[in-house]
Amino acid sequence: MVDELLGATMLAGEASRNSACGRRAVSTAYYAVFHALSDLATGSLLPGVPNAAEDYVRIYRSLDHGPLKNAFNQAPLKDDARLRSIGGLIAHLQSERVRADYLPADPLLFPHAQVIDLVLQASQIVQELRSLPDDERRKLAVCLLFRTRKD
Repeated sequence: MVDELLGATMLAGEASRNSACGRRAVSTAYYAVFHALSDLATGSLLPGVPNAAEDYVRIYRSLDHGPLKNAFNQAPLKDDARLRSIGGLIAHLQSERVRADYLPADPLLFPHAQVIDLVLQASQIVQELRSLPDDERRKLAVCLLFRTRKD
């Protein structure tokens, strides 16, 4: 689904004539990244389990938008330069997605060049996530899905 979502960002090409297409492209780009993270987490924790399996779906659906941004600002993710960099890009894209989805209509909200840049950033993030070694993928999955208790 991630590749299909990235493909759907072709709406970015229409952004120069239609601001709604630009907003949709920004939102879709973020969701491509979000689903890439869900894929990564599930594949790291349940390798080889079919997508339709109940456990697979449960983990896939466990990723939450709110804690996602904060997880990259906490150890051990903030201590890993590569993951910290990915997290910064994701946080920025997430903020832009919120603007795209919730701000009132404004044809100047996302200039065409910015839409293209955000879509390219999403593609870059997905490539980075896919190139992570298994130990970093597992660390990322655990940190994104499970909170650290402060007892």
